[in-house]
Amino acid sequence: MVASLIRFSRSLALRWPLVAAAAFLLSMLFLIGNLYTSQVELRQNADARLVSIGEARATEINDFLTERRQAAARLAASEDISNYFSNLDLGMSIKYGLFANLAAIELRFQATLDQEKYQGQATYLRLAFFDRDGAPQVDVGSSSAATSSLARNNLTEPSVQIDDKRRLIMASAPVIQKAKTRGKVETVSSLNLLSSLVSTNDLGQPREFLLGDDGEVLLPIEREHSAVVAQASSLAALPSGRIQALSNLNAPELKGYLALRSPVAGTRLSVLRLASEDELYGGTLSPASVFYLGLFAIVLFVLAIGFERMRQNAARLQIKFVESNRHRAELAENNLALSQEIRRREAIEADLHRQSEALDKSNSELRIAAAAFNAQEGMIVTDTKGVILSANRAFVSLTGYTAEELVRQTARLFRSHRRDAEFYRGMWNSVRLTGGWQGEMSLRTKSGEHCARWLTISAVKNETGDVTNYIGSYYDISKLKHAEEKIQELAYFDQLTGLPNRVLLIDRVRQALNANVRSSSYGALLFIDLDNFKTLNDSLGHHMGDMLLKSAAQRISHCVRTDDTVARFGGDEFVVLLANLGTQKAKAAALQTEAIGEKILGAFTNAFQLDTYEYPCTPSIGVTLISPEDRNIDELLKRADLAMYDAKTAGRNGLRFFDPAMQTMITARAALEADLREDLKQERLLLHYQPQVDHEGRLLGAEALARWPHAQKGMISPSEFIPVAESTGLILPLGALMLKTACHQLARWSTDPATERLTVAINVSALQMRQKTFVEEVRAMVEQTGANPHRLKIELTESTLVSNVDDVIAKMDRLKAIGIGFSLDDFGTGYSSLSYLKRLPLDQLKIDRSFVKDVLVDPNDAAIAQMIIALSKSLGLAVIAEGVETEEQYAFLAQHGQLNYQGYLFGRPLPPADFESLARAFSPRRRSKQVHGSVDRTYA
Repeated sequence: MVASLIRFSRSLALRWPLVAAAAFLLSMLFLIGNLYTSQVELRQNADARLVSIGEARATEINDFLTERRQAAARLAASEDISNYFSNLDLGMSIKYGLFANLAAIELRFQATLDQEKYQGQATYLRLAFFDRDGAPQVDVGSSSAATSSLARNNLTEPSVQIDDKRRLIMASAPVIQKAKTRGKVETVSSLNLLSSLVSTNDLGQPREFLLGDDGEVLLPIEREHSAVVAQASSLAALPSGRIQALSNLNAPELKGYLALRSPVAGTRLSVLRLASEDELYGGTLSPASVFYLGLFAIVLFVLAIGFERMRQNAARLQIKFVESNRHRAELAENNLALSQEIRRREAIEADLHRQSEALDKSNSELRIAAAAFNAQEGMIVTDTKGVILSANRAFVSLTGYTAEELVRQTARLFRSHRRDAEFYRGMWNSVRLTGGWQGEMSLRTKSGEHCARWLTISAVKNETGDVTNYIGSYYDISKLKHAEEKIQELAYFDQLTGLPNRVLLIDRVRQALNANVRSSSYGALLFIDLDNFKTLNDSLGHHMGDMLLKSAAQRISHCVRTDDTVARFGGDEFVVLLANLGTQKAKAAALQTEAIGEKILGAFTNAFQLDTYEYPCTPSIGVTLISPEDRNIDELLKRADLAMYDAKTAGRNGLRFFDPAMQTMITARAALEADLREDLKQERLLLHYQPQVDHEGRLLGAEALARWPHAQKGMISPSEFIPVAESTGLILPLGALMLKTACHQLARWSTDPATERLTVAINVSALQMRQKTFVEEVRAMVEQTGANPHRLKIELTESTLVSNVDDVIAKMDRLKAIGIGFSLDDFGTGYSSLSYLKRLPLDQLKIDRSFVKDVLVDPNDAAIAQMIIALSKSLGLAVIAEGVETEEQYAFLAQHGQLNYQGYLFGRPLPPADFESLARAFSPRRRSKQVHGSVDRTYA
């Protein structure tokens, strides 16, 4: 034990320089790694800070321009201008009343011109009001600030233009009166108002410029000697939002500087911000410097190892030198004894030589027996001509022949006809040249079966190197072959349907592309998606979905040729590859592909039998042709996918060929989805409220309708964003936000006598209703907001009742227990059924606007409306007709009962503040102005 410790201490003492060097290297690498990480983070933080400043500056300029546009809109919507057109419509002239209106407008414009300031400066140079013909009616301000061509153009929305020649900001807004454009208002401001938003330090400091897209430097004004002016066109073309080095510009003053161009949203302007590398990154090291420091530490470590090895080698050489001297002395003493021993052994060796010749023959037989019969695998021994001399028990069991039947036979007895004569000649040539061969071989047994074996042939040689025998070893590889086949199946085939998977499909598409290039012929890809597959999984379970996928795969496979490929691409998506359509004309290829696509559509006509269910399913098919010029597989799949989505948009159960316009549509839809997702997180969507009145015109409540005020696009129609929300699953957070907003509104209205009796109807999607926690969520919202549940009414569409009606009824009963009411929306347009209608705990039926629209001209719509009213009476349900827009529609419906109404005739959807004003107008002290049985249109 002590000796081991002593040896370890000596070894450690000898190797301490190496240990010290290793410790030094590890510490250096750790420090350098930390240094590299910190330097990268510092540079990233500096970049992020510069980008944040640039975006903030662009946002400030955009906010300023937006305020100019909104200010013009506010002036255009002023009460003075509205009174002017109202009096003009009544026939007043300038002499008898309009002069006073124009004077009031001019007084408002002058007050705005004098009072509105921006950082101590007058905001406007000029304010003007034009009629529909472009004639100025009111013009206030500096006459030098001449109006632009905007005064003669038709406007439908507020807009802003920048005149960089006269350095003016001109904002215009249309005057809308009775849904018509009656004129416009124009404001003129100085471009120099933006000077406070652009930094104007020297070039040695971080600085900013306001550029136009044409490269014109708008701000700062003092720019005559700036290198930025000379290079403005190049700087304006820089990528937006990315920091760029200016080393490639032909401007020595800008060498070593970095630039960031931040576009101003909605304009053709950009903010350019410059900063030198030292100012941006300070004293941080570049990644290259950190790399060289690490390399220097490694070189030092290598040198330390080299010096330590040199020292150890020198010590070993000294020890060997001492040992060699001692060995020389010992060898000298042993030489005499060895010479005597050599003479004695020579005599013995001669005798042994004679004995070895006698043992050679027996040794050869023993080697053969040991090699052949000590193995567990099947083995045979042949002579040099291939005649079998013996076989072990494993080989006899393998082939079914007895040992006697095998002896004196050749290996041709086991040959399979699957190999040709050339294969066997090559095998034996290898044996003769190299002394052996190995490879896969099919072995034919006595019963005629073929077994897969791995054959190894080894040559047995005597002392002179001559071949005396051959040994053949047969190893069982059947399990390995089975494993290979299973791996092949798992790698390239779908386990559910047995069809080729995505990997094998892409490989076959690649082969098809190469073949089409050689033959200059067309192919095609068909991308197939099963319509409403998710509904099947959600309603009947995934095992039913798997059964449908198997059946659909069989039907699709029966519609194509044997040379075509049908693959499962993933989920409920299939891809059909028509590798070669045998034509060099695109039109002929399209006709052939369309015929196959129509055949597939026809195969889905009959419903699928899924256990006891008959389930109808249709496919949507997207098609793209494969031309001889196509090379990109991903692009082909993308085209077919886009065409498939176009088929779905067109109503499903159809076939569409690829159109490049689809790409633009999908890109816009993706951008809209991203904006909607972000605005839902920030809760920027709001509700507008459309009045609902009774048969005497009394205000009962409102329907809450979702509205999306987009930051750049303005108010986006629900018909545009609701389908996006439904297809992406965002309908759940959207519905929850709208329900919470409606509950908050009810709680606020309960404190105002004019609104405390009003109800709010809110739409709930089928997906929301299917959520297990829906009832608990609604209860929590009502409790948290303090809303009166008796004033809340949930509107359900008939699609909610398609599946699991019992679950829907149970949830409705639980909500009605706390006072919430229910209305069936769009009744008669979908899945109407009296069998479930009488079971639902409804309070109201809603006549769809599609029936009300043509109730005066279409006898069928009139009959449907009367039927719904009569049915509601028999079931004891209230009726509300939506979409009532004319007195005639109202009069027709009023003949058939005391209904409730909703539509433009009684009011459009309004923001909460405007709706509250409307409610106060409908309050009891104002109802004395109404005539019994007619609706007061003053507040509609």
